[in-house]
Amino acid sequence: MNKVNKLKSFIALSIIVFIPFGLMLWIRNHQSTGFASIELITYPLLFGGLSITILILLKKYFLKEKLADLNSGLGNWTTDIVWGILLTLIYFGLFYIERLTLANILEFNSNVELLGLMLDMRESPLLLLIWFGPVLWIGIALYEELIRVFLLTSLWKWSEHIIWNLLVILLSAIIIGLAHWSQGPYGVVTIGIKGLVSGYFFYSKKRLMPLVYAHVLYDGIQVALLLLTYPDP
Repeated sequence: MNKVNKLKSFIALSIIVFIPFGLMLWIRNHQSTGFASIELITYPLLFGGLSITILILLKKYFLKEKLADLNSGLGNWTTDIVWGILLTLIYFGLFYIERLTLANILEFNSNVELLGLMLDMRESPLLLLIWFGPVLWIGIALYEELIRVFLLTSLWKWSEHIIWNLLVILLSAIIIGLAHWSQGPYGVVTIGIKGLVSGYFFYSKKRLMPLVYAHVLYDGIQVALLLLTYPDP
């Protein structure tokens, strides 16, 4: 990749990844109160949907790249679902290992906002449908995995050296882990570890949708279990 294309790539990454993630960290660090339930519904949809749209426009018209780059590996919807399920099992395996090890070392900040939303969803079937529908699928899973894949594929174009490719996987895991700073050191590290798995999977398979399916299943199952088991206030 020549210098001009590298500069354009960096500009696109700044617009869609670096600046928004930096702003999110700044807002979280300076926020005196948490988000209300309705904000946890609308913000992911608006921000995630807008970011996805901007990403597509940047890739197609500014970078002059094919959208197929984000899902260029061999596969179909059946294999994508199978890989998504396998990734989910790996994520939950890591979850339990991390609880037995890192939870005793690193501080964890409880997601009070999500608990509040969950209690509200118990009382509102509409909120439940919206969160498990477009919010989870588009505002959370598709958005985060598109960002991950865009970051990976953009930086991989800078060099084909395997060491660089692996460093990019590490960098993407760190960036996405830090984006969850509000969950405390435990959240940052554990999400970063799962980011390494996600990044290496995409490196080997070049398929986006298994990552989306796994993200939906992993987050959705946890929230569903909380909905069923968390005691009423």
